[in-house]
Amino acid sequence: MLIRTLVIAAMGLTLLPATSASVEDPVYLVAGLRGANEVGAPGDPDGLATVALKISGDDVSFAIRWDRIDGPKAAHIHLGARGTNGDVRLDLLQGRLPKTALGVAGTAKADPALVAALVANPNGFYANLHNDAFESGAVRGQFHRLNRAIDLRGVLHGADQATISSRLDGWWLRPASATSMAFTATWSGVLPPVSGHIEGVPFGAVASAELFEDPDGLQPNLTGLAGEAPVDKALLKRIVNQPQAFDAVLRSLEGGVVRERLSTVPPKHPRALTADVLLGAQIYACTRQPGGSLAFTQFDVSAKLRRSIDHSFVQPVTGPPQWIAPDHSAVRGAVVSRTPNGDGNIPELVLDATQAGAGAGLLAHATQILRLNTKGGVAPSGTCVEGSKASVLYNADYLFLG
Repeated sequence: MLIRTLVIAAMGLTLLPATSASVEDPVYLVAGLRGANEVGAPGDPDGLATVALKISGDDVSFAIRWDRIDGPKAAHIHLGARGTNGDVRLDLLQGRLPKTALGVAGTAKADPALVAALVANPNGFYANLHNDAFESGAVRGQFHRLNRAIDLRGVLHGADQATISSRLDGWWLRPASATSMAFTATWSGVLPPVSGHIEGVPFGAVASAELFEDPDGLQPNLTGLAGEAPVDKALLKRIVNQPQAFDAVLRSLEGGVVRERLSTVPPKHPRALTADVLLGAQIYACTRQPGGSLAFTQFDVSAKLRRSIDHSFVQPVTGPPQWIAPDHSAVRGAVVSRTPNGDGNIPELVLDATQAGAGAGLLAHATQILRLNTKGGVAPSGTCVEGSKASVLYNADYLFLG
């Protein structure tokens, strides 16, 4: 019998092929991507994205959501530690998307040896998105393992609560402005969609709104698309006021049509919010250590995040960390894992989230929190005066999942 061996030089490992049964099933991994993480050629300085994976045997389901970058034409999983480039190990997306797209979901088949390596050392792999402006890579991020299941549709959808759904839950819609509609569509068991519309009932009764179009059909392995599309102001108002008078419609190759009547019942759905630190400091106090020496140890944190989220400790020293949104939704975190992020940077974290505020709002969905792409914030070294404090500026992205 021929046994193939996968040699992963960058990790210093030699892995024998594994069957899908040897991998804990399912496993969830998440990466927070930034242009600053690209190695060699620069990435998009403003761009960010989230890539989430659900690994079941050799089936890899994925969801990708991006912001402040041109739409990707390729998305890959690469072998490589932080700060190094590596070969592509798995294609997730290969081809252009509709211009209204801001996220995709889909599935891919992975070699069992790759699955075993990815699960054993997620941080030894990274996700990379490529577009026309940044052929070598627009945004990149290392993977982290979650300790709870997530619904990948939340990553596909993004941060904000949808206000309209379809009766079979295949569509989530939200007016993004007076003249645009945010949408999330998911499907299974259909030929690749060529378009998505909102159409009046009966068909032709009123003008329709095109949400996306790809005349050649979307990539066959895709199972979802999210984005934002322009809609006539009067039509958008009518859809919002009378959703039951409209269908959400997928048209696929060879003339297939899937219709779902819109519902007046707002959907309950998962979400994923990334909020970066606009101004933040890790706060340390000089305390006496067990051996009698003095050193700075964590006292508190004070940060203002995007979307006006405040981050601090509930109680200095003892914590736990908390995040409070302006709408009074709030969460507290308990650290599950720490991943070093280079000299001079505080570690990246995975935390379990506990609800601690209003039952609805920006953070009310969160069950897990990741602190990613950290810069600075490390405690001062050397001697200090007992009782003195030091504030050290830092940056990070916080990803709220649930």
